[in-house]
Amino acid sequence: MSLLRRIQTDCIRSLSVVGLAKNAGKTVALNSILRQGKAAEMTLGLSSIGYDGEKVDILTRLNKPRINVPVGTLLATATATVSRATAKLEIAASTPYVTALGEVIIARVREAGEVEIAGPDSLLEMSHVVRQMQDLAADLVVVDGALDRVGSAAPTVTDATLLSTGATVGNTLPLILRRTLHKVALFTLPAAESQAQLDLLLKAQSSGRLTYLDVEGEVTLMPFNSAMGHSLAVVDALPAKGNVILAVPGAVTDSLVSEICRKHRLASRLTLLTHDPTHIFVSAEVWQRYLAHGGKAVVSDPIKLLAVSVNPTAPAGSSYEPRTFASALARSLAPIPVYDLFMSDEAVTLE
Repeated sequence: MSLLRRIQTDCIRSLSVVGLAKNAGKTVALNSILRQGKAAEMTLGLSSIGYDGEKVDILTRLNKPRINVPVGTLLATATATVSRATAKLEIAASTPYVTALGEVIIARVREAGEVEIAGPDSLLEMSHVVRQMQDLAADLVVVDGALDRVGSAAPTVTDATLLSTGATVGNTLPLILRRTLHKVALFTLPAAESQAQLDLLLKAQSSGRLTYLDVEGEVTLMPFNSAMGHSLAVVDALPAKGNVILAVPGAVTDSLVSEICRKHRLASRLTLLTHDPTHIFVSAEVWQRYLAHGGKAVVSDPIKLLAVSVNPTAPAGSSYEPRTFASALARSLAPIPVYDLFMSDEAVTLE
């Protein structure tokens, strides 16, 4: 099944494209979706949390693939990027949002060409802009997550997420697989199982404090608004016996989960609860230790991970034979569909 067909089958109206590293093939994925959408006569919207589409990467100084937009595409971007577009743009709407590159406007592409995109800075602003483009008749809005901006995958921003990974994610194939599997595992965490869990997280969020539910059903507000700098104290304050659910209103960090893992018996009876997977900033190694000790995690708003796209080439470092690389990822990530959009719009088939 082609990527666009999968989007249409799942009735997705907004999609974030998030890269695990620079040069993971995210721009290629964006261009593929734009091209497939044009062929299907869809009206597409496009924006970015961050800055993308420039000729040369400002950090690596490497040439980057350009973003090519077809006629009719809606583009939410800062005014400073408009003059650098080779596409002919016509302002369709304004927004109340301003970035370092100027006011964010919504433009319609009148003549196809290349663009740079720099959308709103915050997730809340982006969610509003996505809805604004939908109101302007966009059939599908695509949000470029930019480097380290996995927050665009939050279900409050887009309906689903495409994760881009590739040879730049690690210096060996096993490391690439491990890091990709880790992110996929986080992005596919299950939803909270009960109303009691949802109520617990709501209490934590409204109070701005870590909160736990013990085996007796008693809710306790902890004297911490974050685990940052307080991980040991948080762990020491949890009940000594019985299953416990810990609701974290902010970030779940390596430090917190590492301290939990130091108490094996605590990990085995603990469930971490947070809003969505983009709030979890835990390394693959620490997360695997937590799971190995029997730890669990659930979220109130799960992410819909639509697919994973792969790039077998690294500008500096190891590159792989494309079919072998794509097949290895597809076998490891099944049943999540995998696409090598450098080669084909169709999902990689498992032999």
